[in-house]
Amino acid sequence: MAIVLTAVLAATVAGYSHATTNRSTNASAAVATNAHSFPLLRLSWEAPDYFDPALSYTVEGWQVLWNVYAGLLGYKHVNGADGGTVIPYLAQSLPKVSNGGKLYAFTLRSNIKYSNGKLVKASDFACTIQRDYELSSPGVGFFSSIQGATAYSKLKASRMRTSHISGITTNDAAHTITVKLTHPEGDMLNILATEFAAFVPCGTPAVDQSTHPTPATGPYMITKYTPHQSFTLAKNPNFNGQIPGIPSGNPDKVVAKIYSDNAQAAQTVASNSSDYDFLAIPTDRLASYEQKYGSRIRIYTPADTFYFFLNQRYAPFNNAKAREAVNYAISRKQMVQLFGGLAVPTENILPPLYKAYKKITTFPVNGNMAKAKQLVAASGTTGDAVTLWTPSVEPDKSIVEYEQSVLTQLGYKTTLKVIDPQIYFSTIENQSTKAQTGYVDWYQDYPNAIDWFDVLFNGDRITQTNNNDVGNTNDPAINKQIEKLKTEQPSSAVTAGWAKVDRELITKDFAAAPYVTRSGTDFFSSKMSLSKGCYVFNVLYQWDFASACAK
Repeated sequence: MAIVLTAVLAATVAGYSHATTNRSTNASAAVATNAHSFPLLRLSWEAPDYFDPALSYTVEGWQVLWNVYAGLLGYKHVNGADGGTVIPYLAQSLPKVSNGGKLYAFTLRSNIKYSNGKLVKASDFACTIQRDYELSSPGVGFFSSIQGATAYSKLKASRMRTSHISGITTNDAAHTITVKLTHPEGDMLNILATEFAAFVPCGTPAVDQSTHPTPATGPYMITKYTPHQSFTLAKNPNFNGQIPGIPSGNPDKVVAKIYSDNAQAAQTVASNSSDYDFLAIPTDRLASYEQKYGSRIRIYTPADTFYFFLNQRYAPFNNAKAREAVNYAISRKQMVQLFGGLAVPTENILPPLYKAYKKITTFPVNGNMAKAKQLVAASGTTGDAVTLWTPSVEPDKSIVEYEQSVLTQLGYKTTLKVIDPQIYFSTIENQSTKAQTGYVDWYQDYPNAIDWFDVLFNGDRITQTNNNDVGNTNDPAINKQIEKLKTEQPSSAVTAGWAKVDRELITKDFAAAPYVTRSGTDFFSSKMSLSKGCYVFNVLYQWDFASACAK
């Protein structure tokens, strides 16, 4: 999902690869248990969008809800790429997949209760997905391949009602759930593991329940939420560690205060009046904080990619040599400094620690301006006019100003177009804008390569408006590979296929110019232990507060 970075590093979801322990990669850690139980965990947090699982679509929300609301499937509570492994949560096992990948059959665990004591039923799954549609959840697009979902959505839009989504069949007595698809979806397990599919009881009102939290299925429940001020979590009395892979939770109670000022939030942890700072430490203070509190800080790199889009419909970037020139000209090492050092150079679309990630090192990290100028000359585009697009916020604007300086050196006549961040993406994603190049970032919805290549670079999905393929990449051979891979169940062959797509997009098609994956900070009080198993950073949900340990 694309975002403009107006506040904190990761203001959207879902999700995230990880490098840790003082700028180095941490090995997978075992899930911590309640043997490390302690009374109170104090957090300094940023305002979530919602605390309703049908509506929340930011890391600020999902990082909390992960340990509150569980669905049929979820992710391992471990560090590294293995944290992107889908495992059964409320389901007894991973589904039986049949009918060419179009039928998913689950059996629900028996005697699982919500935090209010009500029994979790198979029919709650159908009610959950239907409630998403009733609420116009931002997640409903993920479920469009379920048979009958589109028809249900149209009936809802016309204020009519149908009894159910026809592709979802449940049997409460037998604890069974079947999901029928109209076509195979290689990321269906990831979709069913999203918070949008986390169970809520049938009868839950189809209005935002953030301040009146629905009963929980995970180890914690939200007991109080005052928007923009605070929230409190307590242990779910009906969660007894009966779901393998979900920790019972170490802190007995979690109290969070919400901050909008990064410096103020960091100071609460520096003074030990809070145990964890969700907001990034201000880059102008990071060096001094690392010197004073180095053992209490972890630098992580989530699953994001920042790149310049290069629109292939218009000169000069309808010429592959011009696109290649941009990739050679930019100094990715210099661009890291525009992020205050909180970034890692990249040439890939996929972020590190995806299983399909194979590092691309075609272009020098410091750039090669001489080679780039040769390519521009060979392309015959020297002197072409180029308008560069950027949001008005930092560091976005400085990033595109750097791109402008590079293109000017390459001999192009450049103009900078600076617009309001609230309308930036809707503007450049509209074909009528004819945007040639500029700023794009992407943060995963879930850890699957489909969420990157099918969404961002599949020419078959180009649209007139809301077009995520901003560069209008439309390589028939790559489109064919994407279409094939996205229908297949996960396997080593599929993983290798996505790595091939990544390499071909950047080193053959020069479809974009990736430059960094942006990093962030986790900052802890002196009370907290960061020993093995006590600092777990999930590839999607980031720091796992349930696995936190006090000294």
